Amino acid sequence: MFKEIVAVTGDGTDDAPALHDADIGFAIGIAGAEVVKESADIIVLDDNFSTIVNVTKWGRSVYINIQKLLHFQLTVCVVAQMINFIFKIHMHLRFNCPGH
Repeated sequence: MFKEIVAVTGDGTDDAPALHDADIGFAIGIAGAEVVKESADIIVLDDNFSTIVNVTKWGRSVYINIQKLLHFQLTVCVVAQMINFIFKIHMHLRFNCPGH
């Protein structure tokens, strides 16, 4: 039902294949090898693991806010189209109805 996302951190050359195969690869920037930096999706500029935790929290927050924005925009657009459609039907029946 839910697709799981795999994130991998690494700093040595032996971590490069895992970083490449993961959905999100975090490379340690200062101590990391160049091969790891090339294979990773995100390069952490300091060697602090708490930075990765903060980036993950921030990324989830952005993702959730984008979902909420899309849900709101789709709801507004559907309601606007329904009001427009009902108004057009009402105006068509009012002015094109025989006997008026």
